[in-house]
This record gives sequence, C-alpha cells and structure tokens, in this order.
Amino acid sequence: SEAVREPRSCANARSAAAAMPPSSPEQRRRRSAPRLLLCLAPALLCAALLPRLSGLFASVDRAPRETFCSLRSPCSSAQLRSAGRIGASAAALAGAQLRAESPLRLAAKPLADLEVVIVGAGPSGLLLAHKLLDAGARVELLESRADPRNLDGGEGRAYALGLGIRGRSAIRTVDDALWEAIKPSGFGSERFQLHPTPTLKIELRSPDDGKGLEPSLLIYQSDLCGALLTELEARHAAGGRLKVAFKVRVESVDARTGIVVVQDAGGGGRRELAPAGLVAGCDGVNSIVREAVQKACEGFSVTKEPLPGNLKVIRFAKMPEALDFDAVHAIPGSGGNSIFLEPTARGVCALITWRDATPAAAGGAEAKEGEAAPVSLGDLTDAEAVRDALAKAFPLVADVVDLDAGQQFLSQKTTRAATIRCNTYHSARAVLLGDAAHSSGGASGQGCNAALMDAVALVDCLVEGANEGVDAALLAYSQRRVPEGHALLDLSLGPSDEVGAVKKALFGLSTLVGNVLSRFGLGTPPIQTLATTTLTPFAEMRRDREFFFGEFPTEAEFKKEVAVLAAASK
Repeated sequence: SEAVREPRSCANARSAAAAMPPSSPEQRRRRSAPRLLLCLAPALLCAALLPRLSGLFASVDRAPRETFCSLRSPCSSAQLRSAGRIGASAAALAGAQLRAESPLRLAAKPLADLEVVIVGAGPSGLLLAHKLLDAGARVELLESRADPRNLDGGEGRAYALGLGIRGRSAIRTVDDALWEAIKPSGFGSERFQLHPTPTLKIELRSPDDGKGLEPSLLIYQSDLCGALLTELEARHAAGGRLKVAFKVRVESVDARTGIVVVQDAGGGGRRELAPAGLVAGCDGVNSIVREAVQKACEGFSVTKEPLPGNLKVIRFAKMPEALDFDAVHAIPGSGGNSIFLEPTARGVCALITWRDATPAAAGGAEAKEGEAAPVSLGDLTDAEAVRDALAKAFPLVADVVDLDAGQQFLSQKTTRAATIRCNTYHSARAVLLGDAAHSSGGASGQGCNAALMDAVALVDCLVEGANEGVDAALLAYSQRRVPEGHALLDLSLGPSDEVGAVKKALFGLSTLVGNVLSRFGLGTPPIQTLATTTLTPFAEMRRDREFFFGEFPTEAEFKKEVAVLAAASK
C-alpha cells in the first residue's frame, strides 16, 4: 500500500463516467463490436499458449476468489441462474436471508446439553466454536500449534488466503460485528492478473466482475485465526463453557465413545479427556480424527493424492515495481517454477512452487549440451544462491528479492500439497470439516471458504435435528456436504485424464474465452467467476460441466451412499 503508482480511484472513475453524455443502444453496439474483436485476440493467443499454461493452472487457481459451498442456498437455483451474477443489492439480500434463516437466530439454546471437543483451531475450528457456543454447547478447543497471536511473521500459518462472498457470509452468520473485527487485518482486492511472459499481462479478474460486491479479503491465516480467537474469548471466556489449549498434541480419538487422549506441551503428561458428545476434526490433511472415523465406519474410504511440486512461502515488504500493487499476480517462471503474489495488510505474501530436478522424461528440465544439469530450488543451501535463482526465474519480482528473501526461503519447511476425498464425513460421535474431509491441496484457493461453510452447515444440522439426536444431525451434515466436497475437488483440478486430451483442451479454451466474453455479458461465465459472484452450489456447477468432466452422481445417489455407510457403522 506504500506504492506511489496508485491508479485513479473508483470514485473518480464513476464521476468521469457520469459526466459523459449518454449514448444510444445503437452507438453502444457499434462500439462494442470492435472492442469484442480486440478482446478475442488475446483469448486466441492464450489458446495458443495453452500447453505452457496448463501446468500453471494449479497455481492460478490459488486465487483468493474463494467459493461459498452452498449448504442451504438462500436463493433458489432458478433465481441463481437467472441472476447469473449477484450485484450489490442481491448479495446483501442473500446475506440477509442466510442470517435470518439460521436456526441460531432463535433465542433458545438448543445445544445446551452437548459437549464438543474441537481438534484444530484453524479458521473452521474457531468459527465452529463461535457457532456452538452461541447455540449453548460446551466447547473444548485443542490446537497443536502455538497461539496465533504470539507468532512472528516467519512462524507457522505464514500463508495468506482469501475470504470471498461465501466466507464472509459464513462468518456473518454469527453476526456482522465478528466480520468487522476481522476486516482490519486484511486487504481488499478483486484484481487478479496472469503474466505468461514478462511482457504479457492478462487481466483475469477486475472489480467490474464483482458487480459491486465487497472485494475478497486477503489475509494471513494467523491474522484471521487471531481475530476469531480474540472475539471468541471476549464473548465466551467468562461464561465457563469454553476451554482453549495450545501446544497440545492429540494422540488418539475413539469415535464411538468420544474419548480423546492428548499429550500436553513440554512433556507435561498424557491424559484422557472426559467423553464428549461430539468430536469435530478440523485438523487438516493429516487428520487424527479422520483415522478415528476410518476405524469406526465399515466401508469408509479416503483417497489421498499428493500434488506435483514443492511449496514455500516468503514475505516481501512491498509489491514489485513492475506489478500493480493492489492485484493478485500469478507468474510462471523458468524451469517449471511459478510464483503467486497476494497483497495483504502486512506486505506481500509470495507463494513459490517448483518441481524437483528430474530427467526430462519425468517432467523435469534437461540440460543442454555443455551446460550444467538443472538445480532445483529446494537443493539450494545459500541465501545468495536462492536470491539469484529467484531473480533469474522471475524477472518481474527481481527488485524485491534480496538476501532476506533468500534467508526466509531457506528457513521455511518445504510443503507438498495433497488432495483428500472421503465418501462420508462422519461416524458415530466423530465428524470431519475442511481439509480433513475434502482438501483440494490449494489448487483452487477455495479451501478456507469451504471449511467455514462446513462449520455453518454442521451447527445448522445439529440445531435443526436437536430433538432427533446427534446421529441424525451428522447424517444430514454428511449428506449436504459430501457432494459439495467432491464437486469442489473436481472443479479445482479440472478434467481428469480419463476424459481425453481433446476435452481437456476444450475445457481450457472455453475457460480462457469465457473470461473475455463474460465481460460483455455473453455466454456462461467461467467457473471461478461463478464461484466468486454467485451462490450456485458446487455440485450444480459440476453437473453443468459433465461434457468436460464426465458424469457426477445425483443428489439422491449421494444421500443413499452416505446413509448406507452410516447404517453399517452402527
């Protein structure tokens, strides 16, 4: 935000537009025709570059344009399709409907007899705690890491994420004050740019695509968790129904009895918690609660697939001079590397991905005759070497890559992302949320919003089924969320190899052209635009694209499979 290249404000732009004389529909059509042709040219160029861009889509899809995985869409599917996009007034109406319909608006405390252990104090675990406590439950929150408010810039939870309309709406189901407490820790932006080459810039998303919506909030995960935690303690610490413990490692969970065994920080001893009525697994890809579900549920299946490449996160004090300071940037580099930059309230978060140096046949770069063999970024051990390698691979960011950036890179642990797909999200007294249930490995940038919506869906199901018991509520939760989780993963990764190269190429081309045509209100907007600006359920979006992706189970088929698994685990 210190950059001096700040563009003319939206207010000035609107004033200038208002001062212009009105034009007739015929004049507007005549002007639109050549503009349309000019805009199609970049799309055709992008189609020609498709082979090079295909490897970058995983990084591009990390954009902060998160998706609201609809749990009980406050607007009908017909309304959503007719609206296409949600303008400011429609978005406000949808948010108001969602809040008004929430069972937690009732003055009663329907979950007063429920004791819940939440494993994982990330965004979904903290929002779940807010919702449960508002409904009267008793909550014990366990986190293996330190309090996020006590972390410095380089310690854990260092990556930035984006809260879009769905994440905002999920948080606002608690109340507007909670969202207002979070906003100062983030940076609002709806600009997203792709840089296939140092001289070519493609505007994939602009504020106009939001049609007046509040922009996505780019925020470090530690800052989001810190704000949620501060509000949680301010609202509920004095009530005696909330316990929070950090640096506590969960050793085992018994899904049938609700017993959790933990190891306290610093070797403080192993202890067994009192049986809980519900154990919620918000503990990520390597979930200990998911292991408990697997033991308790006959027929439970989980598919964990590592994504190619390695990942590290570093921070820059400012955006590189060659890039717009208020936009998100996806930049492919040389040697199969890529970098993704997000502006935040505290500098710039840079997500760097690379692949290990391997023979060309395995997808790596092959040394030319007389040249040294390629060296992976992960093999470097000197800060100067890292600085030089990053500056060479990404010329657009060379001016901000210094020795400190090199040292940050070396100090960060290498991460390898993985996807998770489960055929149900609960068994007995255990339930899964977020990455523990459905991880796209960061390939979509939708994970946080989807996890927040899991928290809303779970508590809504518990409240709605308070008279029928936890078993019925968890069944309803899995039946609502499993289709959304499966669809999210499909849409995040794109068509599989099973559909063939032709359909995969057509899908890529349709996405690129759709980005252009949608600016003129023509055709169907691309997936990311629909996910960002509408309440269309993921499952509906996935079924609408069966031509590219293949068949997707019906809602009834999902419900039947989940019900069969639930019956088998009793």
